[in-house]
Amino acid sequence: MMLTIEFLNTNHTLYNAVKKAEQDGHLLTEEARRAALHLHIDFEKGKLDRVNQLNMDAHKLCREYGENIINDPGYVDIFPASRIPRQIQHLLKPIYRLTSGVSKESLGSYEDEQEKGFRIITEPRTLFSVLQLTPDEQVRKMAYLKGSSVPHANHEVLDKLINSRHELAQIMGCKSYAEFVMQLNMASSPEVVVSFLQEMSNMVKEKADEEFNTIRNLKRDVCGQRCVDLEPWDEAYYTTMMKSSAYNLDSAVVASYFSLPQCIEGLKLLVKSLFGASFDSVPMAPGESWHPDVLKMCIHHPEEGDLGFLYLDLFSRKGKYPGCATFAIKGGRKISETEYQLPVMALVFNFSRSHDSSIVRLNHSELETLFHEFGHALHALLSRTDYQHFAGTRVALDFAETPSNLFEYYAWDYRVLKKFARHYSTGEVIPEKLVKSLNGARDMFAATELQRQIFYALVDQTLFGEQLSVPRDTNSIVAHLKRQHSNEKHVEGTHMHIRFSHFLTYGAGYYSYLYAKCFAATIWKKLCQEDPLSPTTGTLLRTKLLQYGGAKEPADLLTDLVGDGIVRYHNGGIVPDVTSCLEELKLLDDKNRHIGK
Repeated sequence: MMLTIEFLNTNHTLYNAVKKAEQDGHLLTEEARRAALHLHIDFEKGKLDRVNQLNMDAHKLCREYGENIINDPGYVDIFPASRIPRQIQHLLKPIYRLTSGVSKESLGSYEDEQEKGFRIITEPRTLFSVLQLTPDEQVRKMAYLKGSSVPHANHEVLDKLINSRHELAQIMGCKSYAEFVMQLNMASSPEVVVSFLQEMSNMVKEKADEEFNTIRNLKRDVCGQRCVDLEPWDEAYYTTMMKSSAYNLDSAVVASYFSLPQCIEGLKLLVKSLFGASFDSVPMAPGESWHPDVLKMCIHHPEEGDLGFLYLDLFSRKGKYPGCATFAIKGGRKISETEYQLPVMALVFNFSRSHDSSIVRLNHSELETLFHEFGHALHALLSRTDYQHFAGTRVALDFAETPSNLFEYYAWDYRVLKKFARHYSTGEVIPEKLVKSLNGARDMFAATELQRQIFYALVDQTLFGEQLSVPRDTNSIVAHLKRQHSNEKHVEGTHMHIRFSHFLTYGAGYYSYLYAKCFAATIWKKLCQEDPLSPTTGTLLRTKLLQYGGAKEPADLLTDLVGDGIVRYHNGGIVPDVTSCLEELKLLDDKNRHIGK
């Protein structure tokens, strides 16, 4: 795909046709003019052989970075097995070692005995479970240090990627790759983004400090030592302990209400309630599916007919893409006045099949991820653009995550959950008290989580920002920013940036998640909160936001959807109004209220 696009961007016939259409005034719609502008920029890049080579180099480096994460996840061996809590043992590999023990038959002679242990593969999902649920601090420490220091090969890969992207930006007349990326984004410049992130960091600092002290004090109480410090491998364990204690949450009980078939019913509910359409499986042609597990779904409107198709690839398997993501297979476009090419998308997840049950059950975080990715899919399936160039999620980078973040809210609202979340064996509707507990637990350390996302975004901006004449040490950059914008200690020898794949897919654009968080909070408050499943709400979302894809300016779409008070104009760029987001997280005081508008 990359090679095809790079080839097309060098096609002089296409380039001349776009220029002629612009010059002759044949571009009669706003979307046509926007498409020509975007294509013009792509063609200008494609005229330069070195730019094409750098784009291909970056593509290869990104692939290598991802493959290194899969191939070298790291591991630690733990003995004896009793050091690992029973509820996560199914995630780990049993191992055995020989030990010498005294023979019962003759005192003083020895025989070999096998001792059972577990190998922790420190890939992110398993590592997080270990950090959350393992009481043994030394086990947590060993797992954290290993998982945060691999794969070593990505140090060189990331350095090469940074240099390649910087050279590309300079050829295109930009001071940095960050500046190059911002050209068609709402933010418009790295200075606007960094100012926004620093402003957010200042807003959350006081509350994040309070939360950090609360976690540290709990550790001191549990350990019985007033001088003990909070380490990076402690946070997940003690916050989980506090949430479970405060809200009496049991992850197994929560998951019992989210069997995968019922969660798919939840997706159907959203489509039916909001958009008046059905979302059902349809048969596939021979050879159409790439694996027997894959389902093909169709969104069908009773008056408009089929709106688009979605493949669901839900389960983890060897050799599969390891994350959760939405992929465009075919973009929607207008073929003629009477014919439209329907969009085709794929949602890829890695849900685990249960070892002791035929019914797959999701934890609530996985449900939220399902709804998030479905938001991306709906953006594509419901867009009706003239050109594929703007179909669905092909929008400004700092707008792309807004619909997906909005649909996360539906995974937390009892009015929605009660309509599909039922106990897998009894059929009992999820209790309202349990949903309130989930919401309460989520909000307990909201400032700490927001501070972490701000830190990630600042690392991203700095790595792909202006380069000094002296070669930069990425390890020092990350350590410096962590000390400035996080309460978490930096541990020498750990390198979060060598397995943070968002630096590849969202290079200089990770801030988009924070933009989306703020935009979605405002849309939810002003449009959805009163009646989240209202057909009126769905019609507004579809006709004022989703259907346009990238065919209109994002700020205009957002303002048209909810009115004033969702965007701010700052130093020549656009940033979100943060008021609704901070109110929701209970982080808004009078000082922040003034700054956030």
